[in-house]
Amino acid sequence: MRKNQELNSLLLSSKRSDTTENRILEAAVQIFARHGYNASGTLKIAQLAGVNELTVFRHFSRKKDLFWAAVESRLQRVRISEELRSRLDNDENPNTAIPAIVTVFVEAVRQQPETIRLLYSTFFELDCSAERILRKHLVPLFKPVLEYLARCSAKGSIRNLDPGIAALGIASFCATHQTLQSVITPEKSTALSTDDLIAVHVDFWLRALMPEVISPGAQVGNLRLSAAMV
Repeated sequence: MRKNQELNSLLLSSKRSDTTENRILEAAVQIFARHGYNASGTLKIAQLAGVNELTVFRHFSRKKDLFWAAVESRLQRVRISEELRSRLDNDENPNTAIPAIVTVFVEAVRQQPETIRLLYSTFFELDCSAERILRKHLVPLFKPVLEYLARCSAKGSIRNLDPGIAALGIASFCATHQTLQSVITPEKSTALSTDDLIAVHVDFWLRALMPEVISPGAQVGNLRLSAAMV
């Protein structure tokens, strides 16, 4: 009987600890995403989590450890589905595969804006210690896309280009498009719905990546123009 009580007490303590750690992690995500790494303090994180600062350091010995745990907690949510991975592995037509790839990145940005802000802090405020964690989570995300684009490029089903630059271009454009557009364009841009934003990006990347199709009439006109120039 006593052993059962001790076991229940241990399980309850473990559950409380997990709950406390999750609250601290969620608070850290919000504070780091809002203020960046350098401007965020563990006291603010503790206050938002509803614990004292000492409790934060019981779970995470250093501020940097807490930051990386917060980053990982969000990066784990950004994944390519098995269904899309299978479509890419089977070399689906780029006309339908590229829109699916774009959708993954746009939805990740829209549904998890904190993840993008945490990555900004990772790239601009911290040193190369980020590489191991970023590789762990970003390689599985980018590798299927990169390899698919490389095969498509080799077969001529998309333009002959560097697949790594193309994959990073899609991801970074989706991540920064709306924020930077409002800064660099003189016209006041209206906020787009997720579906409209996906449509904008799909149209752009299909135009950018797909080989130019020249109609027979245009080919004849080009040949005549070339002959006239000669």
